[in-house]
Order: sequence, then C-alpha cells, then structure tokens
Amino acid sequence: MIKAIIFDWGRTIYDKENGKLFPETQSVLEYCFKKYNLSIVSLAIDNGIEERFGLISRFGIGKYFKLILFHVSDKESLLRNAIGNLNLRPEDIIVIDDRIKRLSFPIKVGCKTIWVKKGKFSNEEPDSETGKPDYIVESLQEVLNIL
Repeated sequence: MIKAIIFDWGRTIYDKENGKLFPETQSVLEYCFKKYNLSIVSLAIDNGIEERFGLISRFGIGKYFKLILFHVSDKESLLRNAIGNLNLRPEDIIVIDDRIKRLSFPIKVGCKTIWVKKGKFSNEEPDSETGKPDYIVESLQEVLNIL
C-alpha cells in the first residue's frame, strides 16, 4: 500500500522553462498531502540549492513536504537517504520524475515509479539499464488517476 510519494522538482512539479509551478501542481499536492507523506528529491545542477528552497517558500508549497533534499550531482544518494528517512519499504513509495534515467534506482530497489513523459526529456525511452516505470503519464494531473 502506497504511503509516501517522492517528487522530482524541475519539469515535474516546477516548470523550469517558464519559472513557475505547473498549473496542476498545487491541486495535485493538495490532494496527495491528505493521503501520503510527500517529499522532494532532486538534483540542483543549474541553480543553487538555496534558490530552490527560496522558490518553494515563494510558492508556498513547503508545507506539503515532510522532506526536501537537493544535491548538485548525486540523486541516487538522495533517494537512498529519503527512503531511509521515510522508514518505509520501497514498495510503499512512489517516485515521480520527468527523466526515465532518474527512475532507474527506484525501479531497482522496488519503489513504484511514475514517469512524467513530457518536455525536454520525453524522447528518452526505458531500456535494460533504466528498467520500465510502473506508469507513464503526460501530465502531473494524470497521477491522480493512478493513486
């Protein structure tokens, strides 16, 4: 039974190209917050970690998340940390990301996964290295149909 959701930040809940949350982000977070422990686990390659926390504060969404982790280069360690901090079995966690290659670790450890296949990385495809996500959606809004 799903007890927690780990969201990626850029191009998953935050529209990097337009500098704002995707239109559906607020309503999806509101719905999910009522039923699940929520976390953000994301790389902060192109802008500083402090800037990301500033955006979360500015958009008023920090209240939804039990855990927020950013790193400049090592997403797998962040995911290990998040899974450990949630103190749940991997199969009780859904990881949502816009890059299939960033879902390879959660797939390997047994988390449920949702690939938001849109935008810059939508042309990437699952392979033997990444594994196959449990679900593929084209918008964050579609996640609500899965939950």
